[in-house]
Amino acid sequence: MKECGRVKKLLSCYLDKEISDIDAVFVKKHLGICHICNEDYLELFKVKQLMLDKERKTLPEDYLVFRLKEKIVSQQHAEESLSWLAGLGNLSRRLIPVPVAAILLSIMFLVAASKQQMITYSLDEHILSGSQTTRETALGLILGAQN
Repeated sequence: MKECGRVKKLLSCYLDKEISDIDAVFVKKHLGICHICNEDYLELFKVKQLMLDKERKTLPEDYLVFRLKEKIVSQQHAEESLSWLAGLGNLSRRLIPVPVAAILLSIMFLVAASKQQMITYSLDEHILSGSQTTRETALGLILGAQN
């Protein structure tokens, strides 16, 4: 059994004559004794013979150029079929400034509203202080030109 495992590991190298003479003698001797390993060897031998007998085919000279042209044409067809989707991409790039402008306007409004509240508070504070409030003082406090 131990010999079978070792022989099975060496069979492919034995078949290709890539093992040492000592291992070759060991495998040959074992194949004469063990029918299971001999069957494995014969199967490998048949496969190797089939591969060697197989005719190698060569590609035509212009095959790669033909395949490249074919690939380019298929990509062009794919791009044409998705051109409406690409148009949506351009539309989205044109529409991106709209939300950005809306956000900026919202921030400006919030800042202006918070300033307006501070100014109103300052006017209220001025009135509560007991100082004389004239029209000019009130307008100056409301418009942000505090004294």
